[in-house]
Amino acid sequence: MKLKSLFPWLLMAFALSLTLLVFWMVVGKSSLKPRMELMISNVSVSVDFEDHPFLAGMASRFAYGTRQVCLRFDYSRLEEDAPVVILWDREGKRIQAESYELTAPSGTKMYCLLKEDGSPLPRGAYTVTIQCGPEFTPTFHFEIY
Repeated sequence: MKLKSLFPWLLMAFALSLTLLVFWMVVGKSSLKPRMELMISNVSVSVDFEDHPFLAGMASRFAYGTRQVCLRFDYSRLEEDAPVVILWDREGKRIQAESYELTAPSGTKMYCLLKEDGSPLPRGAYTVTIQCGPEFTPTFHFEIY
């Protein structure tokens, strides 16, 4: 007799557990976004923020007297509000690091390296790195001679 009265309770507990499991699978899976790889393209390093005829690596030497160097790039497939860090190094030493929030999933950004007093950038070998996430850090080289 006790077994017959316990059976409906077990059946209800099983049905409730199954309902919760299905609900968790449907809601949990739909809230997960597939990971998309960040795409960086059309990268240019130039001395004039309006002049971008060459991609990075093609015009990577600038004469002494240069007061600013601009990094321009297009990006896409970025999760919204993802931070990007721009790292500028000279002769292997970090000279500037700034973190920026990219609020759109795609677009064009430009960042410039210049001295606060407006004097020319020192001669030397430079690198600029676009860091977004632990696995994506393209680095571009240029020189002021």
